[in-house]
Amino acid sequence: MSIWGIIFLLLIIGIGLLIHRQNIERIYRRVSDLSGGVSKERLYEEISVQHGSNFSSVAYASWIAIFLALGFYMLPSNIPVLLSLGFPIERWWGLILFSLLVVALAGFLLYVSKKFPIWLRLSEIYNIYTIPRRYKPFWMLVVVLLWISSIISMYNSVNYPSVSWVAESYLLIVVSLVALLSPVIIEFVEAR
Repeated sequence: MSIWGIIFLLLIIGIGLLIHRQNIERIYRRVSDLSGGVSKERLYEEISVQHGSNFSSVAYASWIAIFLALGFYMLPSNIPVLLSLGFPIERWWGLILFSLLVVALAGFLLYVSKKFPIWLRLSEIYNIYTIPRRYKPFWMLVVVLLWISSIISMYNSVNYPSVSWVAESYLLIVVSLVALLSPVIIEFVEAR
């Protein structure tokens, strides 16, 4: 596993969250100039767009799938550590257990992020962006790309545990991450 690859993915997420914060701050400044002052929490509640439960579920699943794909991408180099800790990663049910643990951890992180400042809430990142209905099915494609990435990484970790970097899997994670952050980036570019 390339540490630079992980740093690059975290950098993409960090830049996306900073751009999201800039978008919120820009909206807050404009509304404050017009209204004479409003709290950020109240503003966030008022400008939130409900995209529907199907889209919200797919967006939530996409963020969990990002963490799962990243977990499987990092798996090959961590197999010796997991085996030394007694984790049954060499068996098929060990891979399922690993998947369930990563999904539970990602779901917990997304749930806990609701207590974070507005701009750090990954599960609510799309609430202030208008996403046309014709683009919403692409989020399902992101989930499919991330599952393919996880399968490639799982295949690599089972059959070639000494190989710790798979370009195809990593590329699918990067493309999916950029696609998930695209509403944030588009709003930032259009506002400029």
